[in-house]
Amino acid sequence: MSTSLTHPDPVLDSSFRDVDRRPPIDHRPPRPHPDADATVREPRASASAPVSLPHPEPDSERHHPLALSFEVMPPRSAAQAAGTPELLALLDELHPDYLAVTSSAKSNWLHGTADFIRIISETTQLRPLAHLACTAGTADELRGWIRHLLSAGVRGFLAIRGDFPTGTDRVPAGHLPHADALVHLLRTIEAEHTAKLAAGRLGIGVAAYPSGHAQSSGPDEDLDVLAAKQRLGADFAITQLFFDPGHFARLRRRADLAGITMPIIPGILPITDIRRLHTMSRLAELPVPDHLLARFDGAASPQAQRRIGLEMTAEHVATILDQGAAGLHFYTFNDRTTTIDLLGALDRLGVSLHPTPVPAL
Repeated sequence: MSTSLTHPDPVLDSSFRDVDRRPPIDHRPPRPHPDADATVREPRASASAPVSLPHPEPDSERHHPLALSFEVMPPRSAAQAAGTPELLALLDELHPDYLAVTSSAKSNWLHGTADFIRIISETTQLRPLAHLACTAGTADELRGWIRHLLSAGVRGFLAIRGDFPTGTDRVPAGHLPHADALVHLLRTIEAEHTAKLAAGRLGIGVAAYPSGHAQSSGPDEDLDVLAAKQRLGADFAITQLFFDPGHFARLRRRADLAGITMPIIPGILPITDIRRLHTMSRLAELPVPDHLLARFDGAASPQAQRRIGLEMTAEHVATILDQGAAGLHFYTFNDRTTTIDLLGALDRLGVSLHPTPVPAL
């Protein structure tokens, strides 16, 4: 099987190419040399990447608040549904910028996503962002779902390819092959709804892979695919899980050199025990580093493992923020207690995820 992530279609060819506050992130691009031509562009990592735009003049008043988001799943059982109101109430109190709602076969694909978004919109002030996977339906079916979700008030999507059906190594016939094609479809439908959207734009997120995509030929192809997603209309990227913060820093550096200007937001899954660590390994298709496994040596009780795991997660987050991450995206697995405990672990490290206070008049 071919592991290429590119398109044969030249239009879509990926080979082109209320407590206190959230901690502010202040990114100021370097000033050009006084003797430099103002039109000189940044170097690019490859010819397939888009050309960088000229840097804006620094502004002493610029302020980049940390973007905060969480991911939830439509309930898959009566027991999960019973705990959903308390989970949503907690997340509502945290005032995230958006709440991503997943789509999968286990929750009846977009039927489950749309139903859960309706509940979220009716019971909270949360702003839902709908997962949209190429594997969720044919291109024609996705067009219908996108229009349905727009009518329900959704203004943000996370466009992903999705997992292959069990026992197969490709998307089914009639489905869009890759996420960049899905971004293109979303922008096409957006153009049809200009009046409905009051001339606004949809927010479109995509996936990024700090430690590499399992089916990629290497880092250059990963970067070219990310550049193609931006070129076709993606606004931001959320990363797949990763163990080494250095991989995230390297991805951001290479993306910047390639002219990829959209924010790349790290995805964070709380570690609660060794089993969860191996779950992360399976989801990310990455081996668990030995030094992380060694942290659990001597942890004789589930309570000790949980404490160690949440401490590791909080340290991971703190390191990423020190690198200047533009935001944080937390995978909750619909676990309210773990979300609370992780926020506590972050607070103990001095990391606050609370909203920026309203400025005084």
